Amino acid sequence: MRKLLYEIDTLQRNALNWNAKGVERKLQNIRTLLNTWRYEVAYDRTKGLDPSILDLPKDEAIALYISEIYRMIETYEEDVVIKSVKFISIDEEGHMAFKVVVEI
Repeated sequence: MRKLLYEIDTLQRNALNWNAKGVERKLQNIRTLLNTWRYEVAYDRTKGLDPSILDLPKDEAIALYISEIYRMIETYEEDVVIKSVKFISIDEEGHMAFKVVVEI
């Protein structure tokens, strides 16, 4: 089976599809991971992005978020290959946006 590349924008907010299967389910899982903060998941407190990064200087925060994104996808979606993670922007409230390219 040929693998394809998919782009995920961390600003994407899609409705949860409880019937998602295959690639659609994997992409949905990744979007959920990218929008989850550590300690939010009651049964797995270490799942999610580390919120302490929020208080760091911009360049340091960007680098740490990128490494967190790699860690989470490699840990929770083991059969997905990360091709790139790129910082897109930061808004006036301090929310950072990233584009993640994965191969499934």
